[in-house]
Formats: sequence, structure tokens, C-alpha cells
Amino acid sequence: MTIPEPTAPPSVAHIPQQRMPAGPWYPPPPLPPPLPPPPRRSYLWPVLTILLVLSMLVALVGATAAAWALRGNEDPPIAASWVDMRPEVGGKAIQAVLQRHADAVKNKDLAAWMADVDDTDAAFARRHKQLFENLTKMPFAELRFERAAKLPRKLDEHLPSQLFARYHAAVHVEAVSVVHRIQGVDSKPVATPWLPVFGYADGKWMIAGEATGDDLPTGANGQPWDAAGPVVVKRSDHVVAVVSADDADRAQTLLHLAEEGLKQVATVRPAGWDGKVFLTVIQDKRIFDTYFAESQDRVAQVAAIAVPYYDRIPEWTNSPTYASTRVVFNPTELSAQTEELAHDLAHEFAHAAMGPVTGAHTPRWVVEGFAEYVAFKGATISAAGIRQALGNLVIGPFPTDQQFYDEPRNYVSGWLACRMIAEKYGQGKLIAFYEAFQRLSEVDSVSREVLGVAATDLEAQWRDYVAKQRG
Repeated sequence: MTIPEPTAPPSVAHIPQQRMPAGPWYPPPPLPPPLPPPPRRSYLWPVLTILLVLSMLVALVGATAAAWALRGNEDPPIAASWVDMRPEVGGKAIQAVLQRHADAVKNKDLAAWMADVDDTDAAFARRHKQLFENLTKMPFAELRFERAAKLPRKLDEHLPSQLFARYHAAVHVEAVSVVHRIQGVDSKPVATPWLPVFGYADGKWMIAGEATGDDLPTGANGQPWDAAGPVVVKRSDHVVAVVSADDADRAQTLLHLAEEGLKQVATVRPAGWDGKVFLTVIQDKRIFDTYFAESQDRVAQVAAIAVPYYDRIPEWTNSPTYASTRVVFNPTELSAQTEELAHDLAHEFAHAAMGPVTGAHTPRWVVEGFAEYVAFKGATISAAGIRQALGNLVIGPFPTDQQFYDEPRNYVSGWLACRMIAEKYGQGKLIAFYEAFQRLSEVDSVSREVLGVAATDLEAQWRDYVAKQRG
């Protein structure tokens, strides 16, 4: 199942992400050490006074430079005391590190990768080596690390405090887009977020850590290469799957189910998308849980998620363009029955197929109901089965987006609504109904244009249909 949310980008997100912007955080500048009391009647007092003034000036200038470095402002002071972060100096140096990192992955050169990494923290150095090893396994047709031209001001809320202390404030979080294409899957570049921490030491910038927090951009720390352990890549005609190395033997069965799921989708949506999927099936539960950082209680209820991605990071830019949908499996669900896995894959692939035409105004009951319609396509379900699934659910107006995920049985009622439209008006009309929300924002206007009936009439048809299906 997928838990989307309306946002400005032209596709739904997998979990609620509407956050109130937070103000920037500036750690307090270090105060100058207190001076000992001056000796009485001493000729030293003028000298000490001058030293005090100089020390205060140095502290103030240093604090200004540190605060500016933390902000990532593109308009720095003309001169900074000890860290020059002007775009043509500090920004250029950091982008050079990122370029060397991309080259190291392409050349599979671990030494070059680690040359720009601070190995003071042995645990971080090990994680970064594993990141390199996993990245080199990916079938990239294209890969680059792009530093954001204007760093978001709230990034340093996610700066680990120990790194601030280690680098004496000459440290900050970078907003980096991992722009890539997966060979044989992506027709467009996809951007995923990476938030490395850069520290300045010995005259150069080095990668010293990663940002932490529950409200990082969608996908941060949730990519298959972020796994804590080794991964392997397996592929079939239309699927590239990244699995934990220990699960390599299970990959073939998963790929077979995935191909069958894509065939199921193709019976309803044969065109309009790439028709291929990048699938993450990692035993490192942290990868899946990343997408539920603000709603951990929902993780156990979700078998898999379809995550829309864009050519730029939505949280860092305006008007990104939809690029692709990635599917991520909950590792706890891999032991489910084959029929359940097959259904879950078809459901998520339906989301991927409709990703290019899913917008902020597409109702949740349409998004999820359509995916269930695809997954159940061709299945015969008895009235008793429908009664059991719906229980005592009252069929009233179509559920709002705010209500939809509060009631799991809305998946069933949404499926029946979409199946009713397909049966009464034709499957083509169902797809046209879905697509019309790219241009129109209300169910009533879409229903009138595509089906020729008002939304209230459509709801009445739906209630009658459900009553008949219950038997």
C-alpha cells in the first residue's frame, strides 16, 4: 500500500510531508575567555585593554564567518576570518569534492573516494566505504552529485552537535542531489537527496558525516545504496531489483512475481510510462522506515511503497518535473504468501504506471482504488468476501484525503468505486477520469466532464453498486 499526500509537485508523495518551515538555527558563538583582574597601579593596563579589544574583534569576526557558513548564504561578507565560503572559493571547492566522488564511483576507485573523507570517526569511515561499495553495484547510466546553488537555510538544524564541536564551527550540511539514471529503467534523470556534512580542516573541505533528523527531504538515507550492509543487483526484462546480499537466492522468485505484476498493469495501462521498475528489497529495515520517520506507527501496516521522484528535489526547488516512481518493499513482508506478494507488487506498479498523470488534486480514493482495481483485475471475489472485507463500513460520500488513511477499509470501497466506473462507463473512461485531475481539482467537475454526471449522482451509483456487491 502507498500513503500519499497532496503537494505542489505533479505527483503524490508516499507519506504526509506537509511541514511548517522552521527558522534557521545558529549555535551561539564562543565567548572570549575571561581575563584576570588587572593589577593595581600597573603600566600593563593599556596593553591589556588593547588585547581585550582585539580578542573581542577576532571573536566577533569569527562568529560572523561561522554563522554565515552555517547559513550557506550565497552573498557572503567580502572577507571571512578563516573560512572563505564565497561560491567561487568554498562553494567551488565543495563541488570539486563531489565531482571527485562521482568519478570515484564510475572508476570504482575506493582510494579516491576516501581521500576526501575525514576518517577521524572510524564508524563513519566504515559506513562511507560501504556506501561506496553499494554505489558501485548500481547499474548507473548516468551519475553526478550536484550541490544546491542556494542552500536551504534550515539544513543545519540537522547538523550533529559533535561535528560542530570537532570543527570549531567550520562545518555545515550540504544539500546534494544524486542525479542518476538506472540503465534499462529510467528514460529521464532522477534526483534523490543526500545531505553530507562538510568540515574544514588542514586547509580543505572534507566529508565528515551525514545530517540526522526525522524531517529530512523525501528519500534521504532511504536509497538502496544507503544500506548498512552489502547489496546485490538482480534484473529481469523490465525490473532492476536491489536486494541484500544474503537474499540473493530469493531474488529470482521476486523478479518472476514482479514481471507478472507488470503484465497485470499492462492489461490496464499499456503505455504512458516507462513500463520498467527499480525495486528496492533491503533487509536493512532502516531504509524502509526512513519514509515513515514522522509516522512510525504505520510501518507495520504497509507492505510496500511507491515513491515518486523528480528531476529536482521538491523540498529544495520550485516546479520539479516528475521523472520516475521507485518501489520499496518492507523487509518484514518478504515472508508473506506468494499471492500477497504478487498483489502488492501489482498494486505498487499501478502507482508507478500512473505516476506521470497523478497530481496534487487526484483524490486518494482514486489513487488507491485504481491501484487495487489493477491488482484485482480478472479476479473473482464473492459477495461473502466483500462483506467480510467491508464489515460494517458505511458507504456515504467519497472519503476526503484527510479521512482516507484513517480507515483501511477505504481501500476496498475505493476499489469498488473504480470497478463500478469501469463496468458502467468503460475502462477507458476510468483512466480518463483519473487523468482529468491533472487539469481539474474537484470530483464534481471531473465527473461531469468525463462521465456526464454530477458527483452526487456518482456517489449514489457507488452506494448502490456496493450494496449489490455485498449481496
